[in-house]
Parts: sequence; structure tokens; C-alpha cells
Amino acid sequence: MLILQSPRSSLVLSVVAALGLLPATAAVAGTTTDTAAVAPAISWEACTGLPVPTAGLDCGKLTVPLDYGNSRAGTVDVAVIRAKATGTRTGSLVMNFGGGGNGVINLAAGHQKYAALREHYDLVSFDPRGSGGTSPLTCASGAVADRLFAVNPGVRNPADRKAFLRATADFIRACEKGAGGILPHAGMGDTARDMDRLRAALGENKLNYYGMSLGSVLGGVYATLHPQRVGRMVLDAGLNPRQSVVEVVKQITRTSQLGYERFLTWCVKKGCDLGKGTKEVNSAIEGLVERLKSKPLKVGDRHLGASLAITALQVAGAGEPYWQELEARLAQAIKGDGDPLLKLADAITGRQDGTYPLYGTFGSSPYSSAVYCRDRERPAVRDLPRIEGELTRISPIFGQLSPMTGFLISSCAQWPVPVDPEGRTVGHTGPAPIVVISSEKDTAAPTKEAASLSRQLTNGVLVTYGGDLHGAYPAGGPCISGIVEDYVVTGKVPAKGTSCPAT
Repeated sequence: MLILQSPRSSLVLSVVAALGLLPATAAVAGTTTDTAAVAPAISWEACTGLPVPTAGLDCGKLTVPLDYGNSRAGTVDVAVIRAKATGTRTGSLVMNFGGGGNGVINLAAGHQKYAALREHYDLVSFDPRGSGGTSPLTCASGAVADRLFAVNPGVRNPADRKAFLRATADFIRACEKGAGGILPHAGMGDTARDMDRLRAALGENKLNYYGMSLGSVLGGVYATLHPQRVGRMVLDAGLNPRQSVVEVVKQITRTSQLGYERFLTWCVKKGCDLGKGTKEVNSAIEGLVERLKSKPLKVGDRHLGASLAITALQVAGAGEPYWQELEARLAQAIKGDGDPLLKLADAITGRQDGTYPLYGTFGSSPYSSAVYCRDRERPAVRDLPRIEGELTRISPIFGQLSPMTGFLISSCAQWPVPVDPEGRTVGHTGPAPIVVISSEKDTAAPTKEAASLSRQLTNGVLVTYGGDLHGAYPAGGPCISGIVEDYVVTGKVPAKGTSCPAT
């Protein structure tokens, strides 16, 4: 599953990650082992080797247990980054930007946006287990991923189902082989314990935290495990931790379909090379995808098949600035030239010279599987044809299981470690107010899901924003910025029911 908030080329679409499941009973606040009895240390030094500017930023490693229940299992080095406070320092603010992990590069690339918070706080982020510089899941060579993209999408046709599931299983085995034992310990519970170690290493008695999207769930799990250590916590683009893997993918599929429909409408309105009406344009595109299943277009030593075409079509959700280019590349593919659409698919996946770098969209997707498949209710292989039928009723194109659409469903159905409900359990989160923010028109994180998260928190305070941003702070304007900054900097808690207009 592919994620928001990762550095990527201008053509790459952010596809959303959500978290969820049924109400769980495994974790009870206050019963977890004290993970920070002895404060760990971080040796800070200047950041190097990141593909973004890092002047003035510090990087380091935090050593934590691989298995918090077994001290003899070894350790994990968590990659961390810090942007020191520019004014009078109040303390440290830990940040998680959701999606595919990679907190180090996300903070390095985006810390300027949070200048108002940085005036008072050291901004700190980290790569959760399985991402970036923290036991990353490399999942073998690019050839393994290329074989996955080469098979047809979908599992309702028996031959396609067999090929797709075999390629998915090969990919998972490659992930497991290179995981260094991290897969059984990559859920939200262990990451929350790592974050408590980070709190202690920073010298903070309480965790001040901003978490967005999937990071909102991490905040809720942390507050459940460590209720007395919660400081000022903001959960933006709040997600319901009780959603199942299938519910998550259905939500993402709806979002992809809405973006695609907006593209169709735009194309017809301005005069579309693909057809005169939306039905005609849609038929031309669906027809291309279907033809590519039996007759992929040769592009050098590669082929443009249906899975890669569906990957390229995801750029429709990136908005109008990319639609003209998408239309032109689709028209060329329909005429038999697959090279432009293949290049677009590569831009979206992050493929470079036959590899899928860890900071790219597809390269970071194994982290998502490691978290979702560990924490959430997941489907059985026998149910996949039925589930795909439900998804294709939402979107005939994006409902097909492929490496970039619904891959959580096919990967979690074959994931090699058992589910642990701890990572979806939120409740009994102590006395500190926790601010949850929702954009009312954000289809990736609907307000009902943020409201559910807020209710699961003992002292959740829901704030709504009238726009469609996935993550309202700080881009949502002065109302949202004022609420977040007043709370994080001064401790002023917004009134319940507070709402900000779209800007």
C-alpha cells in the first residue's frame, strides 16, 4: 500500500494508508513493561547521505530491543533526525508524517513548514521499524518487483489469480528473507515502545507529539500503552484504528475512483483526445487496460502491461496540473506507443535503473504491509475473488488487485506472521487532552473515522476543517495553525466542536 507524505517526483500520486480493525482486548493501559527504565542515548552528528538538503540538521541512531518481551533477541538501530529550536527552547516535539514511514527524510524535506513550532521546540522524527534507515525491508532485487508488475492484475480469473498470488508470494518471501527478524516486531505496539525510548533519550518526562494520518494511530497506541507520559499531542488526518485491511482498501479505492472521475470530466470539458463524452473516454481507457492483459506493448526490453497502466492512471488523483500529461500519454498508448505511459508508471513507483529505492513509493510499500498485516484483521486467500468483486463495483479499474491497488489485501492474505491486536487497540489514554483534526472533505481520512478515533481516546478533542487537505496543519490557514500552535506551544486546549473554514 502506498503512502502520503513521502518525497517523490512531481508525477507521483500519494495513495493513502489507513489503519484499523475490530475493537481489541489485548492491551490495557498501564500494564506494559516500562520500556525506558534506563534512558538510552543518541549520538548526534550532522546528517549526510539523504537525497534532500540537510544543512543544520542532526542525525543519529537510537538502539532499542528487537523484541521487548525477550531481552536476548538482539537490538534494532532506529534512525532519528533533529531540527534544533530556533528560539527559546521549550522541549522536543516528536513528529510522524504517516504513510511509508521514512520520518527522517520527511522532516529533512519539510521542516521549513513547521517554523512556528520549531521556534519553541526541537523537531524530531524517526524511521519506524522496516522503513528508511531502521531495518528497512528491501524485498530483494528490483527483478522481483518487476516480475510482480509484469503479471496481470486481478484474482477473479483462475489463471490470473494463480500467477498474481505466486508473484505476490515470491515478493513476500524476498521481504522475509531480508528482514532480519523484524517482521514479527514491526507493528504499532513495538513502534510506540520505540517512541517511548526516544522520549527518554531526548530527556523528556512526557511525549509532545504531532502525528499525521497513520501517525495518528501511532499516537493513539502510544497513549494507550503510556497514558501518563502523554504531553501535548495532536493527531491530524485522524484515522480509525479499528478498520480492517479490506475496509482500508475500500476507502482508498473510493478515493482513487473520485480522482479518476474528476479527470474524465475535465478531459471532456476541455475537449478530450480520448472521446467526446465521459462514457466514451472511460471505455477507451478501460479498453486499453483490458487489451494490455493479453497484448502488452513492447518498450525496449520491457513491456507495458495492465498493472503498469493502472499504476500510471493513479496520477489522475494528483489533480489538474497532471491531467494534460496523463491524457497525452494515454492517447499515445492507445495508438500503440507504450513508452510515455511506462515512464509515468516508473515515476509513480519510484523505479530507477531497474531498482525501487527505499524512499520511493513502491520501495517503501513493504513497510506498510509489515504494519498493516501485523496489526489488523486480514482476509483469507479463498475470499480474494469475492473481495475483488466488491472493490471493482467501487472502481472497475482501481478495484483490481495489483502491486499498486489493493496490494495490502493480497499481501496480508499471505503474510508470514500472525496478527497482534495490540497495534489497533486505542483506549484508556489518561488525563491529557489529545487534539484530533479532520478535514471534512478528505476522502482518504473521512471525518467519521477521525471522530471514531477521538471517541476512543479518553480526552479526545475533535477539530474539523472545512477543506479537503489530508493533513490540515499547517496548510489549512490561520485558524487551524492558530489552534495547533496555541495548544502545542502554550497548552491552550480548543473547545470541543471547534471548526475552521476552508481557505
